[in-house]
This record gives sequence, C-alpha cells and structure tokens, in this order.
Amino acid sequence: MGIWKDKKRKHWCYSFKFQNRVYAARGFKTKTDARSAREERRAIIKKQKEYSGATPLQMGLIEAALLYLDYAEKAFAKKTYKYKIYVLKNFAAYLDIDLNKDRPINHITTYEIQQYLNTRHSNNNYNVHRKDLMAFFQYARKVLKVIPQNPVAEIGKLPSNPKPKIIPSEEQILKLIMAADPETERPLLLTLLHTAARIDEILRLTWQDVNFSSKTLTRYTRKRKGGVYEPITIPMNRDLFEVMKKKWETREQDHWVFYNKKTDNRYMNRPKMMKSLCKKAGIDPPFGFHTIRHFMASYLADNEKVSKKSIQSLLGHKSLTTTEIYLHSIDGSLRGAMKTVEGKFNVDAGTTEKLASLQRRPGPDSLIKNEGP
Repeated sequence: MGIWKDKKRKHWCYSFKFQNRVYAARGFKTKTDARSAREERRAIIKKQKEYSGATPLQMGLIEAALLYLDYAEKAFAKKTYKYKIYVLKNFAAYLDIDLNKDRPINHITTYEIQQYLNTRHSNNNYNVHRKDLMAFFQYARKVLKVIPQNPVAEIGKLPSNPKPKIIPSEEQILKLIMAADPETERPLLLTLLHTAARIDEILRLTWQDVNFSSKTLTRYTRKRKGGVYEPITIPMNRDLFEVMKKKWETREQDHWVFYNKKTDNRYMNRPKMMKSLCKKAGIDPPFGFHTIRHFMASYLADNEKVSKKSIQSLLGHKSLTTTEIYLHSIDGSLRGAMKTVEGKFNVDAGTTEKLASLQRRPGPDSLIKNEGP
C-alpha cells in the first residue's frame, strides 16, 4: 500500500485501504501527482462516509481495466495481452472515459456496450471485441466483485464468415526452403514443418527440450485455458533429428536452440523473415509462419492420410492433462505420421527435378472437359 513507480510502463501508481477495501490507480506522470490524487480520493471517500452516510466510491471502469490488464499480462500471450489493451482503450474512448474522468463500472449499461460494438467494421471484429469485453466484465464480476452481473452476457454473437486461409502448395513450400539461408533460416523452416508448431513454441526451444537419445522434442504451448505453458512431446523423424544434430554441433551457447548472438538471447520473433523469403521465392501473396502449420495439417490429412487423432496430438489441440501430454513413450501412429514426411522437403540434387514434376502436374481446372456453351 502506498506510492510506487511502474518501471515497465514508466508511470506512478498509488493504492490505499479504507474500511477493508483497496483503492488504486495508475498512470500519473510524477510521484507528486500520484500522492495528490491519492489524498484527494481518500478525502472524498471519507467525507462521503462521514457526512452523507453513502457507501465509498464504486470502482471505476479504468481502475477495473488496469487491474484486469495486470492479470492479463501474466495470464496470456503477449499478442493477446496487447489486443486486450487495444479493445479496452477503444471502449473507454467511445464512452469518453479516461484517468481524469472515470465512471463507476456498474453504471456501464448493456445498451452502451451494444452501441460500441455496432461501431466495429465487420461482424468478425464485432465478435472479437465482444469476446474481450465479455472476459473483462466477467473478471470484474467474479474476481473483483464490483458488478452483480456481466452486462455483455445478453449480447449475442453476429454471424460471420472468416476469410478462408490460403494453404500454400507443396511446390511453394519447396521454393521457400530453397530460397532460405541454409545456415540460419532453413533450419527454422524445417523445424516448423516437421513439428507443425507455432513460431513462438519453436523460438522458445531450449537444448533441454531436445532429447537425442529418445529422438523426441518437447515444445510448450500456451493456447489453453489459464494461460499456463504445457508441454507437448513429439517424435523427431530423421530429417528433424538431422536439423537438431547440426544445430547442436554448431551451437554458440548451450541454452537456446535458435540463438540470436546480436542480443545474446533467443529470437523473440522474426517479423520480416517470411515476407522477405516469399518475395525471394516469387510467392505472391506472401504468407506467414502460422500458414506452415496449416499446410502441414492439411498435407498429413490429404496426402498421407494420417488420422485426425494423430494430427491433433501433433498440433496439441487435444485437451490433455500435463501428465498425459508429457509422454514417456510415443504413440506408434504418431511416430509413423512423422516418418511420412521424411525426405519430402530436403533441398538436394533432386529438388529441381521434383519442382519440375510438380509444375507439370495437371491442376483441377485442366481436368474439366470444355464442352462449349
């Protein structure tokens, strides 16, 4: 309880307790501003209680939002956390609310929320903002206990047709691998292909996650309820094993698999890599890392006829406990699934011939007989 500086956000905060309830605010430029605001608010609350018999000031929307974002920063991935900030900032701006002009959160009506959602540019965006506001008000109801019910609960979703994902062809994936730098970019692409993992899961890999004896690799996913990182262990096929082995033999330190020597840390992201590679490979429109994950799921299902259960295990979509996920023995069907792509994306002397063969393969349009009008 007191006044402190948030070192990360570079602003001052205050908190105090009155009649077993904590009051807090943040966003002040100086320590003096925070102290003055704290004393002013304390005086208002005490005066209300002593002279009018009123209950202390109710929690404001901004105060509740800041408390929720403090929780969200720890509970969710960075990208998710940033988008929650964006939604709440937009919502507060629509209601003309800020640090200096807050409103009690229990005064926010379902009608106002509905009107805000109506300003969104598409049904899909409407649904995304509705989801984040639902989560925020649910936190205010269940954790902060400052509202009796969730005002978003009565607002339904809108029908939406998300833009279909464009899955690249095998030919495009091969071109991408050939265009990649063999020492830095290609190992990352091949690891993504042979694990069907998210880019953040791969960039977080440490050498402790790679078991050369059992030929397994453990990655950690956070796309689960509660935001806890959970392990997913998969077998390494021959190609992935060779990639990891070469990375280990040429490593510059013993912790991160994908180490950035410029920062003496892991790569946090590679925002320009895919766009640059797609341009170099002549792929238009370009696609991102996550599209590789979709490609592998489709490839295993369509080309190799791998079962959905095995693909779900590989992708980590199945809801399992940590014990069930952290497998000590690998399902034979999953090991078989990984073997099906051995050698398919290696860049060697036969790659040019394989590309030529794929380019000669007739497309679906060529199979339709033109019978005229």
